[in-house]
Amino acid sequence: MTRQGLEECTDDAPSSDRPAPGAAPPDGAVVEGPSGTARRGWPPAAVSVAAYLMLLFLFVVDVVADRSVPGAVALGVVPPLFAALCPVAATVRLATAATALAAVLILHFEHTTPAAKAIHLGVVVGLGAVGVWGSATRARHAAQLGKARSATLILQRAVLEPIPAELPGYEVSALYLPADTDAKVGGDMFAVVRSRHGMRVLMGDVRGKGIGAITTAATLMACFREAAHYEPSLPGLAARLEERIAQLDEDRAGPADERFATAVLFAFDEPRHLRMLSCGHTPPVHLRGGRAVELELPVNAPPLGTAGLYDDIEYAEYRVSYVPGDVLVVVTDGVTEARDPAGGFYPFGERLARWAHHGSQRIAHELITDVTIHTGGRMSDDAAVLVVRRAPHDPGDPGDPLTKAA
Repeated sequence: MTRQGLEECTDDAPSSDRPAPGAAPPDGAVVEGPSGTARRGWPPAAVSVAAYLMLLFLFVVDVVADRSVPGAVALGVVPPLFAALCPVAATVRLATAATALAAVLILHFEHTTPAAKAIHLGVVVGLGAVGVWGSATRARHAAQLGKARSATLILQRAVLEPIPAELPGYEVSALYLPADTDAKVGGDMFAVVRSRHGMRVLMGDVRGKGIGAITTAATLMACFREAAHYEPSLPGLAARLEERIAQLDEDRAGPADERFATAVLFAFDEPRHLRMLSCGHTPPVHLRGGRAVELELPVNAPPLGTAGLYDDIEYAEYRVSYVPGDVLVVVTDGVTEARDPAGGFYPFGERLARWAHHGSQRIAHELITDVTIHTGGRMSDDAAVLVVRRAPHDPGDPGDPLTKAA
């Protein structure tokens, strides 16, 4: 997808806003716009069956083997082995079954002294207790991690204010999916403002994770929501955001280079164009007529918070043809840099082209679900998706190609 491809975009096509079957966003997704969430879980039945089959196998082998060999002790290894996969109650039942089978083997089939039999049975009981303790410890740590993650998600959701319900001529949907690796949530941010100058949109990604990143994102979004009502130009908005993040560096301790953010700004106030300005952010994608075109700008400003490293910064905004039926998809690098188990990057533009005719809600759902499938459910970074679809009430004029705004 090239800039030349953008200049050759064709007419719009009809779209549908009905979510595809099974296209609900993954567990933990924060949703904005006309969408919902779904929960997924992995039942432990298969693990339990495997554990009991192993117990039965060891029991049979010990019965047919040399009875002078205390093979019953091997049964005690099964509960600790499966403790990391089974709930506490299931581990207790497994330990009980292992002890019962071991008692049968030791008392009726093992040809050793009574003292040896007592020792062997005690080893099996001890190993079962270790398995139960390990399962309980794992469950306790998982609960603590879940509480920490839930608290952070609540904070993140509070930061991401709802998209305005009434945006005449536009349909906007957004999804935020935190990485599943730990309880830390990153600084992915998006905001939509209906100002007196027209609709303004921000998508950004603050460096780092945790409360510090969320706080920085919240500060930038608050600044954006206020400045959007007073700054008609995108360069003016970007300058205000740069000043605000620089003020954060002065107000807080820590190296200045630890607090910066990529961002892309959009203005929707012209009949056949949108205006955009990028500060080092992942290029958005423009959908029209079944084609997906990456909006790679000729000039990108550096990320917010790094102005002090440059002698002069040019905040250049560009006009992009944007007619009824067109779709704009903006994401953070959690999507574009998502990898499958083999290390392959997610084919962002190629997959988007499949859904070019759909509504904003379905595109957001399909994209975030597809990324999760691509990574095997192991997201290495948070991901945010924002989709802006222009209502197809008037075919309009496809307009001019990408041009620098005056």
